[in-house]
Amino acid sequence: MNTLILGLAIIVAAPAPKEAKKPEPTLLGEWTLESAVFMGMAMPAPKGRSTITFTPDGKCIAIEGDGAKPDTTTFTHDAKKSPAEIDLIEGKNLRMAGIYKIEGETLTICISIMGDRPAKFAANDKFMMMTLKRVKK
Repeated sequence: MNTLILGLAIIVAAPAPKEAKKPEPTLLGEWTLESAVFMGMAMPAPKGRSTITFTPDGKCIAIEGDGAKPDTTTFTHDAKKSPAEIDLIEGKNLRMAGIYKIEGETLTICISIMGDRPAKFAANDKFMMMTLKRVKK
């Protein structure tokens, strides 16, 4: 009987097993465009499915609609900033600065069309906002 009580006391006093920490959501992977807003107006969606893929080697591959040729740029991002930052780079002279957030399977990107990085998520005459969903593999 004493052994049973001692065993129960040890089980009750033992620390609960630690849950494995969930990995942070990542920007990398394929995303499908849900909506885009610029200057307060919804942008018309191309016919068919539009996707953006962020690769581990820093490529951003956009396909705007069925049958479209891929448009490849490069990107850099910093998930440790608040809000997280992203830069899309085309050629040597065009850098579009933006911010992003990942909530579950939804990616929201607010990107500058003209200069300064946005400080908050809002579409206006300088910033375009896109909402994307992660493509499940």
